[in-house]
Amino acid sequence: MNRIKIKKKSLVAEQLAEKTLRELREITEKPVNSPLTRRQAVKLPFRIPVIERTTRQAQSTQGYKASAYWQTASLLRDLIQLYLEILPSHQFRRKTQLEDAARSTVATIEEGWARPSTKEYLDYLGFAQASLTEVRGDIERLHTDGYLKTGKFPIPTPSLNFPYPPVNSRINPIKYGTVRERLREYMGRDIQARDLTYEVFIEFINKTDFLLKNTVYGLQEKIIKKEKSRL
Repeated sequence: MNRIKIKKKSLVAEQLAEKTLRELREITEKPVNSPLTRRQAVKLPFRIPVIERTTRQAQSTQGYKASAYWQTASLLRDLIQLYLEILPSHQFRRKTQLEDAARSTVATIEEGWARPSTKEYLDYLGFAQASLTEVRGDIERLHTDGYLKTGKFPIPTPSLNFPYPPVNSRINPIKYGTVRERLREYMGRDIQARDLTYEVFIEFINKTDFLLKNTVYGLQEKIIKKEKSRL
């Protein structure tokens, strides 16, 4: 009698093991462009943190372009590119550093968006803020050293109905893809490098920083809610 019970238990255990292996194979053999969804993960008899960390968070690889912080950072970068045209040639090293920091702010946001987990995206947003801080320092030193004038020059902030880069620049980048063309379409007129002031750069640095911080807070709340739901 005991032998029959043992055999039944071992048979059940084998069936469960085979079922689990089949489910795991279905997941690991899925194509790269068909990620594991949260609903599929729930079907597993246990959690697999390693697989969860590779689950793609972003539904679109270009989705970051709709965000206010990426658009504002992109506008700041293009304004810096325009201004650097009039920076004296003997300031080559400073020009290169500022150009790299402005580019890094935008590029790091893009790279973070492509990362599989919210935690990794948060890390990259932190890197972007670090580059933005470097931009601020260079702008302040340029102003202190007399290379950047003060004054008001109104430039609108990107928004849902007023995106940056403008629509035509996105549709036809060959025709409207240069910095000057993008800024001309956005402003409705030409912007000269000499028009740009210390206040303009600080305004857009502050706006980008504010938007990045708000995004970080929102993503942190998302992680907290997700972890609470598992308790």
